Amino acid sequence: MPKSKNRKDHKKKVAARNLQIKHAKEKYQKMQHEMLMKLIEQEKQKGLFDNLPSVPSIPSVVPNVTPNVDGPSFGPTI
Repeated sequence: MPKSKNRKDHKKKVAARNLQIKHAKEKYQKMQHEMLMKLIEQEKQKGLFDNLPSVPSIPSVVPNVTPNVDGPSFGPTI
């Protein structure tokens, strides 16, 4: 029986540690996102996003195919 209790305690500790790591990672990502948004906002205020060059669009390359609505053909019909 003591083995089972030790295992439960260990699982509880591991779950708590994983949760702590997850929260720390989320906090770091939130801080990173806020810093990036702050930097972008500062650059917008400086006018660095005002005269961005336009990127030419790539034309669609879809062949003009008309579907055969009559179905398959197996040769000449009489």
